[in-house]
Amino acid sequence: MNREPTRTDDEPSTAPPIPTNARAAIASVKPLPTATVLSAGIGMGVAGDALLRASGGPGLNFALLLAGLAVAVTAVARARGERVSREAAAWLTLGVLFGAALMWRGSGVVRFLTFVAACTAFALPALRAGRAWLRSASILDVVEAPVAAGLHSALGAARLVHPERWASERSTQTRGSAARVTRAVLGGLLLAGIPLGVFGALFASADPVFADRLSTWVRVDLGAFASHVALTGILGWLACGYLAGFATGTRLDVIPRPAPPRIGIATAAVAVGLVDLLFVAFVQVQVQALFGGAAFVETTPGLSYAAYAREGFFQLVTATALGLSWLLAVDGLLGRREPVAAWTFRALAGVQLLLLLAIAASAVQRLSAYVDAYGLTEDRFVAVAALGWLAVLIVGFGATILRERRRSFMVLGLATAFVWVAGLQVANPAARSAGDLLDRHRSALESGSSGAAAVRVEVATLDAHYLTRLGSDAVPVLMERFAELPEPARCVVAGSLLREWGPERAADWRAWN
Repeated sequence: MNREPTRTDDEPSTAPPIPTNARAAIASVKPLPTATVLSAGIGMGVAGDALLRASGGPGLNFALLLAGLAVAVTAVARARGERVSREAAAWLTLGVLFGAALMWRGSGVVRFLTFVAACTAFALPALRAGRAWLRSASILDVVEAPVAAGLHSALGAARLVHPERWASERSTQTRGSAARVTRAVLGGLLLAGIPLGVFGALFASADPVFADRLSTWVRVDLGAFASHVALTGILGWLACGYLAGFATGTRLDVIPRPAPPRIGIATAAVAVGLVDLLFVAFVQVQVQALFGGAAFVETTPGLSYAAYAREGFFQLVTATALGLSWLLAVDGLLGRREPVAAWTFRALAGVQLLLLLAIAASAVQRLSAYVDAYGLTEDRFVAVAALGWLAVLIVGFGATILRERRRSFMVLGLATAFVWVAGLQVANPAARSAGDLLDRHRSALESGSSGAAAVRVEVATLDAHYLTRLGSDAVPVLMERFAELPEPARCVVAGSLLREWGPERAADWRAWN
């Protein structure tokens, strides 16, 4: 009688065998380079604590941090036995360049948009662990990339303490390797840092003699020490999470994705057709208001420039952005379609695109009337630039999606977004706003209030406080034309310049720009 062979392993006899292809897949999965990620993350935390404690806005410190993050990404990829693709290297380089652009302008709006662009450039290559993917990407992939990168940065560092990660890496290292020694030293320092601070503060508060000796041995402000530990820990945690996500990719595959809903062409035609009718009715009824400009305001009783231009402008910009998003959503719900259905959607969507361009042109006209009356501000300049970007996307929608080239629209949107932020850097909206306000003030003084339009009389009163809020980008214009300011405005501007950039302000190389 045949007997079963005696088992020599600890696996239960009821466990099914692992298929050959599954074994190959498991063997091909490369372990997360925990030591490298942890070392680079702690290094980024220490560097961030040292660089971000600068008086003043972002400058050289942010540029150095982003450059260091790009180097850390490269080190993690090499530790995993891989190399970042040319596409990923290009995105990382673009992120570093936009980080360096933070040193160029002082405008808060431009800096914020530049920082968002830099973060997006770092998020895109992390989605597929540094592999090239943009040519085969969808719009949802581009939306997922920054969201996934943010989630991994916030939560991904927890993967480093998973015992399986440590075990898989220990099995690939020798007992006396330098990586293992480095990991042990860094782990010990990290583990001892917090209790040293906590117990030192407790003992010092409990015994004055010990507090005196402690201050003699280690001249450390415990409050400042705790602050440094907290900032280093937060930044290190975020850096470790991002690097761990970059090493394996930041796809949100762990979240189950329901099948996207689909609609037929009849449903889409009814929906888009009704929206088209609404847009047509709006344009027909409001045609005089849309394109009448200043003449329409002056001939309409009870209508002010604020009601016509400022409020109407932002409403129309919102309508333009939502209209484009609506068409994108309907196109995504349709999915594949027959030729007749495709032509039907093209016709209806094309009409809506033309109406959106008309509304965008009206918004520009409204803001132009408002600027003629009250002058150019930084927010108005950026808003017009944003509307121009939306107009490019509307035209791009017709040239790509309506011609069944959806991936080209995604590339166009990404490229024009980065070009738009770079264009704001070059245009320098704060300096243009300061120059425009000074030009209008000089023109009003030269013409005099008598005989001038009543709506322009306010221009003679210069808003000096607004000029001081424009930041460092407006300083060269203010210094060059300082003599043109009236005496009260000179006092306000001079006081602000001395407080912000005077000789008494301590210089900090980390905030250099």
